[in-house]
Amino acid sequence: MEKKLAKLFPALVATNRPSIVWFQDVSDEKTIKKIDGAIMGNESVGIALRRFNCFRVNVIELPEGDMKKRYMKQTPAFYFFDPSAKLIKKVYGKRATSLSSVNKLIEYTWNKSFTKKIKKFAKEYKGILDRLDKWDVKRQSVEKDRAKLDERPNRTVEKKVKAAEEALAELRKKIEEDEAEIIASCQLRPEFLPEQAAESR
Repeated sequence: MEKKLAKLFPALVATNRPSIVWFQDVSDEKTIKKIDGAIMGNESVGIALRRFNCFRVNVIELPEGDMKKRYMKQTPAFYFFDPSAKLIKKVYGKRATSLSSVNKLIEYTWNKSFTKKIKKFAKEYKGILDRLDKWDVKRQSVEKDRAKLDERPNRTVEKKVKAAEEALAELRKKIEEDEAEIIASCQLRPEFLPEQAAESR
C-alpha cells in the first residue's frame, strides 16, 4: 500500500478489515451528493460498509506538497484496500462518479476479503435491522404506557407494563445475540487471518 496513506490512516494497518479511502473536494457538493446517493442507495453496499474502515479526505486540508497536488488532480478518487492493507483497486475522475463503478468495486473488495458473499451478508443483516425497527416501535409504545402509569398508578396496569418491559429486554437481547452470530459468521478469507498473515511476512 502507499506509505503516505498509511501514515494518514493508521487504522488501515491496525485493524484487520478492508478499507476505503475517498478523496473529495468538499466544495463540489453536487458530486459528493451524487456519490453518496449511489452508495447508500444500494442496500447491500450500504449494509456491507459496516464491516469496512471508511475514510473521507478533504483534499483541500491535505498538507502542502506532492501528495496534495496528486490527489487534487484525481478528485474524486476512491482507493480500495484488502484486510492486509494492500491496495487492490482505485478509481478516480469520471469513473468515480459512476452510479455503478464504485458500488461494483466495493462488492469486489468485499468478496476478496470475506468468505461470505456480500449479498448474503446484507440479506441476513437486513433481517436484524428490520427486527430492530419493529422492536423500537414496541419500545415507544411501552414507554408511553409507562408514562401514563406514572401519572395514574394502577397495580393491574403496572404488572402488564412491567411484563412488557421485561419482554422487550429479552427480545433486544435475542436480536443482539443473533446479530453477533451473523457478524461472527462473516469470516475473513484464510489468507487474511492473523496467523496466516504472520506466516506470510
